[in-house]
Amino acid sequence: MPSPHSFVKHARTFALLTLVSRVLGLVRDAVIIRLLGISGLGTAFWNAFQVPNTFRRLFGEGALSAAFIPQYAQLVKHDPSLSHRFASLTLALLAGGLALLTLVLEALLALVLWLVPVPPEGRLSLLCLAFMLPFMPLICVTAALGGMLQTHGRFAAQAGAPIILNLMMIAAALGLAYGLGWSASATALGVAASVSLAGLLQVAWCLRDLRGLVAWSTVFEGAGPRCRQMFRNMVPVVIGLSAVQIGVLIEAQVLLNWPLYVGDTILGTPYPLDASAGAALTAAQRLYQFPLGIFGIALATAVFPLLARQADEPAAFAATLRQGIRLALFIGVPATLGLVWVAPDLTATLFLGGAVGPEDTRRMAAALVLYAPLVGTYSLTHVLTRALFALGDTRTSARLSMLTVALGLVMGIPLMWVLRERGLALAGSIAAAVQVVALTLASQRRIRAGDSGIFDAPTLRGLGRMALAAAGMMAALLVVRLVWPPEPEPSHLQHALRLGTNTLVGGVAYLLLATRLCRQEIAWMRSKPAVRR
Repeated sequence: MPSPHSFVKHARTFALLTLVSRVLGLVRDAVIIRLLGISGLGTAFWNAFQVPNTFRRLFGEGALSAAFIPQYAQLVKHDPSLSHRFASLTLALLAGGLALLTLVLEALLALVLWLVPVPPEGRLSLLCLAFMLPFMPLICVTAALGGMLQTHGRFAAQAGAPIILNLMMIAAALGLAYGLGWSASATALGVAASVSLAGLLQVAWCLRDLRGLVAWSTVFEGAGPRCRQMFRNMVPVVIGLSAVQIGVLIEAQVLLNWPLYVGDTILGTPYPLDASAGAALTAAQRLYQFPLGIFGIALATAVFPLLARQADEPAAFAATLRQGIRLALFIGVPATLGLVWVAPDLTATLFLGGAVGPEDTRRMAAALVLYAPLVGTYSLTHVLTRALFALGDTRTSARLSMLTVALGLVMGIPLMWVLRERGLALAGSIAAAVQVVALTLASQRRIRAGDSGIFDAPTLRGLGRMALAAAGMMAALLVVRLVWPPEPEPSHLQHALRLGTNTLVGGVAYLLLATRLCRQEIAWMRSKPAVRR
């Protein structure tokens, strides 16, 4: 089992592999976006891709992990034999239930395609979804296997699994479009099929790494009560995550897909979004998710098993949570500010070319600026949510998630009439900020029961020093802007050079300041003994 001080090491491992995956993910997105463009076709493909990912977050990485890992960690610690039967029964129920659900959804899609007249781009979206639906049970099984690996201190297989998906999609897009000369629509369908094939390979990858750690069994003696308790714990998380994912699907499949499925009017009034809005938002979302996935989610993933084991040790639990919060902000704050600063150059460098023009990249950059605060807020949300899960409190985050989604939709629908797709991005960021404040207050109340609270004096001093380091970074970037003002119509090369310069100057400035001001966080990042401040 991992030691109480090893989660930062695991976070680094997870983050390194996630970095590789995210870089490949950006390559994947750049290839597909340039092929399909910021268009109705691009919106059709990306919104179809979002459906199996929604179920992955709901049943795989979200509710299942929250309910499974705490019980499995305790069984591995106290009753290894029962842990094998518990893992086997969980996997059997998950795979069987989601496979049945997939068959039902495929049948419903077939009926819709057969009976309902849908415009061509809407029909293509449904066909892409039909090809990608088998990915849903496969990725959820991969997430369950990853939870088992995390408990045993192995994070490489789960972090590396998305690399398989990205490579498969890149190979399919390039091979079909350029190698075989397929049309953009046919290529979209071929890439959709490659997604499900990648799901099979991911399951095999994780099973291989579990050899010797789990003795799979068809005898589930004693595991039934544990599974029933796990599924009871899942219910409030599913409710909360359902609200989040339903909100995501309403945004993607209703608000953004309205021009694809219905037309450019609603109740006789011009609809504020065009068919390309979904593709523009998808590109912006991929970019803010890049730093979030590299460290924010990696940190929360690595700290969760440790928090689950320390749930009955209040002082150790509080210390670990404080460390997780400080590290989340140590990376999340400069990443958020930096993303806002380089948004125009970043979108142009990655996506300009092929079917994507300069106006398209400016449109993506405008949405990215409004999405950028999600890097910091979501990093904190993931850590705080897992802290509550580790304490057996799955209801608080569920209720807050439902309120957050409702708030985002209530603000987003009117805002999109004013700001188009940017209104949805702004509403999402505001709602996420409200959620993280509420989660912090809820966690503070829970921790105070056995300790002085989350934000003790050293933590507050550490946060103040982070703010100073981030301010120094922005001052250095402002100097670059004054010395090298932006060109009115920069070329692709100029965008790339400016992006590289700002990234280098900002990163070096923050690191130099952090080595003086944030020694505690630097020591944690290096897995050194804590520095008393």
